[in-house]
Amino acid sequence: MRLFAASSFEPAFVDNLKAVVSYARDNSGRDAVKWVDPLNFHITYAFLGDLEGPAAAKKGIDAALEGVNAFTIASGGFGVFPSSSHPSVLWVGIGDGAAELRELARRLAEGLASAGLMFEERFEPHITIGRVKAKLPENFLRRTSDYAQARRAVSRLASVELMESGLTAEGPVYRQVYSKRLLSL
Repeated sequence: MRLFAASSFEPAFVDNLKAVVSYARDNSGRDAVKWVDPLNFHITYAFLGDLEGPAAAKKGIDAALEGVNAFTIASGGFGVFPSSSHPSVLWVGIGDGAAELRELARRLAEGLASAGLMFEERFEPHITIGRVKAKLPENFLRRTSDYAQARRAVSRLASVELMESGLTAEGPVYRQVYSKRLLSL
């Protein structure tokens, strides 16, 4: 099983991401980007890779999230990885709630490591919206960044999911394997 730990969003937040994608698609040039299906929008905390099963990951998630409260996040700006001169991933960032997400990711890293799991511990709060396949128009990044910055949406982050990723010719297919609710205030 190819597993990762992630969180998803409330519908209004997803609608905002769809609007940013629509704007970006309209301005990116034909077939320049492979866009993420809105059903797959999420924040990834840890990609665990191929595991025999979910037991160790569930144990690590449960330990990490003991006593953690749900919180609210807000969408932030727009960016690219690895750099604006060589973009390969387009993303929407997190403004409010980014510090809480970093702390959550840190706790998950500790819990998953204590359960004997190995993974890359690099975390930046963002939602991948597309993967660049061809050269983007000259002002695309600035225009899209301005548009994304002008739109702000919030979502309650109330759980962490253990997801299975299946690769298909059409793109990845995700299936929830486990969910751990955060405490409500």
